[in-house]
Amino acid sequence: MRPAKRILGMALGREQDNRLSALVENLKLGLCTPFLGAGASAPSIPTASHLAQDWATRFGYPFPDPWNLPRVMQYVATMTYSGDALLLKRLIADQIQDAPTPDFSKPHQVHKVLASCDLPLYVTTNYDDFMFRALEKTADRLPRREISPWYDTNPRNRPPSPLASRRYAPSVGEPLIFHLHGHHSEPRSLVLTEDDNIDYLVREAGDIRGDKVKVLPDYVRGRLRATSLLFLGYSLQDWTFHVLFRHLLAGSPQRRNHVSVQLNPGRASAMVRGYWERYLGSQHIWIFWGTTEDFMKKLVRGLSGGVR
Repeated sequence: MRPAKRILGMALGREQDNRLSALVENLKLGLCTPFLGAGASAPSIPTASHLAQDWATRFGYPFPDPWNLPRVMQYVATMTYSGDALLLKRLIADQIQDAPTPDFSKPHQVHKVLASCDLPLYVTTNYDDFMFRALEKTADRLPRREISPWYDTNPRNRPPSPLASRRYAPSVGEPLIFHLHGHHSEPRSLVLTEDDNIDYLVREAGDIRGDKVKVLPDYVRGRLRATSLLFLGYSLQDWTFHVLFRHLLAGSPQRRNHVSVQLNPGRASAMVRGYWERYLGSQHIWIFWGTTEDFMKKLVRGLSGGVR
């Protein structure tokens, strides 16, 4: 290895260690909020792009973006189910509900590692129960579930909210799992089609206007703005990732350092990586270039006393 490359590699290694050390410290202090995307539930559940391509093939999706889940599902709902998106959501909910549970006995399993951290809040855009189940299997943790009410403004039509009870406040012992884009137990809540995504953003804008029904409860929004965020299972090209960070956290009074674990980093060229590092770095997001499993191994070592 040339001296210049060796020096650069050492500098990057030190930066990674420093970033991971800061993340570990935030996790230990409860000053971090995990944000789980589809990749965190793979392979038990296909990622959004894989699910989209599967359905695109099955239903003859004719457009050049078969990886785009909202557009594919909008097409299928319109052309195959006569616009009945709820029927499609029920089929997806059944598929998620019947998915195999991850092996929580593995030392680096994503949900297991996160459940071992003393955190009061976990946020996910996934429809599955995996984070809840991992917390249930962790000693002295009694998790609660909350689903974003974006899909129905009438509280009588929705499952009861734990946050509505004066007896409950999220804590390490009773953490909250907040499902931002729905949960399989309530098919109507799934943010699945293009129409769903548009409706969701319109309703979320109501939070800013001060509408009574909040897509993002005050507690959840407050924690997201006051803590560092750990994005797991998102692609940097994922529209959801950018909307979440730029829209939901717009106007945050504090600048904190966040971490995103990039999916399939081996496909990214040096120029592509440089672009994303500069772009997201300006928003205080540091990218870990490696697989989720690689990241969790380093995180476990850090939590147990070392980073390398």
